[in-house]
Amino acid sequence: MRRQRRLSEEDYFNALQCRWDKIWPHPSLPREPVYPLGVRPLFEYLDVYASENPGRDYIIYYGRRISYKEVSELSNRFANLLLSSGFQRGDKVALVLANCPQYYIAFFGTHKAGGVVVSLNPMLKEVELKYFFQEVKPKFAIVIDSVYKHARKVAGEVSPEVKVISAAFDEFLPEEPEVPLHPSMRKTAEIGEQKFVDLVMDCSPSPPGVEVELEDYATIFFTSGTTGLPKAAPHKHKGVVYTSACLWTYSNAHILVEEYPDREVNFEEFSSRLARDEVVLAVMPIFWVAGHDVGILAPTIAGACVVLMSRWDPLGAMMAIEKYKVTTTYLTFNMYWEIIESPEVRKYDLRSLRTCTGSSFVKGLTRELRRKWREVSGTILREAAYGLTETHTFDTFTAGFHKNDMDIEKMERHGGVFCGIPVPHTYIKIIDENGEILPLEEKGEVAIKSPSLITEYLGSPEATKKSFLDGWLLTGDVGMYDEDGFFYFVGRKKYMLKVSGISVSPQYIELDATASSDRDCRSNRG
Repeated sequence: MRRQRRLSEEDYFNALQCRWDKIWPHPSLPREPVYPLGVRPLFEYLDVYASENPGRDYIIYYGRRISYKEVSELSNRFANLLLSSGFQRGDKVALVLANCPQYYIAFFGTHKAGGVVVSLNPMLKEVELKYFFQEVKPKFAIVIDSVYKHARKVAGEVSPEVKVISAAFDEFLPEEPEVPLHPSMRKTAEIGEQKFVDLVMDCSPSPPGVEVELEDYATIFFTSGTTGLPKAAPHKHKGVVYTSACLWTYSNAHILVEEYPDREVNFEEFSSRLARDEVVLAVMPIFWVAGHDVGILAPTIAGACVVLMSRWDPLGAMMAIEKYKVTTTYLTFNMYWEIIESPEVRKYDLRSLRTCTGSSFVKGLTRELRRKWREVSGTILREAAYGLTETHTFDTFTAGFHKNDMDIEKMERHGGVFCGIPVPHTYIKIIDENGEILPLEEKGEVAIKSPSLITEYLGSPEATKKSFLDGWLLTGDVGMYDEDGFFYFVGRKKYMLKVSGISVSPQYIELDATASSDRDCRSNRG
């Protein structure tokens, strides 16, 4: 049998680019990510907007309004608190916090002091927290009060120099919250000698004056640990602001398609108009990279407002959407179902929404879900993106590919999760077990290269050597491109099964069996 010619990367991406040019959702959508205030660290965006519009709400927290000016000055104070305690450029601050204003203050303040933010789950057990502290060796840890006791213990075991500061929900909660609080938010655990806010307010609000470069490290997120222990993924400021710019540029492409189907518009004017009343509901955990991107990066680069919720509650979410005129939501699809199926849903006006995305965790996107969500909100619901911790996620965009449910129809036909196309300057290729590029419509391992891709796993040279090759990350994911150049996430490589020599995700075998138990497995979506 004659062997097929090996595809070169150049030919492969030239072929894909031709397809992407044909399916580009709107002629006014830029082919390059737009940086509204230039390529600079994100905290500088915060400070510029604080100077230009100091009274604009940056965070609304259960009715407590915190302006851009306040967050800018509080983050200055936090930076000066760090520096007065001997904090050095490149030192790390662990944020073991739920969604609360203290996270934003410490996040931007750490960057202003030249430090690196390490985001950790506040639900971690003591042994887990010890592992993460040992991996990153933070100089400071800002922790929610419920974990203060064991955080102090762990810090003492890892290094006596780690300073642990506790934060409580009630530091920023209004006396009379405007949306319901989760019961856990009303309890104050052991909080140490002083509250976070008391310590911060004792410091100067003046800018700390530390020079921060785009090549400096900004954040560390840990991988999920599906292939061994979680690994530390260190991101630079230039990667963080690239991801922010991609969110700014491509998240609202569907509105171009809906409002201006037959004509070109000035994109700068279009995006500026949206930004003027942009209100983002941040209820997904901001210590998790995708929730972080939507809850911090996207609103900050746009100069938008964040409606911050510490705990998921469908009733509270509906109340917040109506009261604060929320325009953007990012949830899991089962959360959207919880709203739709709530007996209270018809009592609330959700028509301020215009950008609603989700992730396929427990449940995926279906025609029925999209139809019912549009009935209650007037808004198109779509898959958010494909992404990884190692790339600061949101590596593709789906906005604008929803017409006539094209995205869902393609997903039903090809299997996997429809993820649209890669954002500009991010490259995704599908390879076989030998690292050779596979033709379109064939499933294989996903390899990715991006301006936001990390270059190593911190302190894990063996894992780095195994996963990174010539600037590409071998993700361990299985994906494919269809005939039009749309990308699909199929599953994890380690979980794939071989059926008649074809790699098949167990979820599709299960779906196929459910639909028709006597059907041959060879005819499924794999």
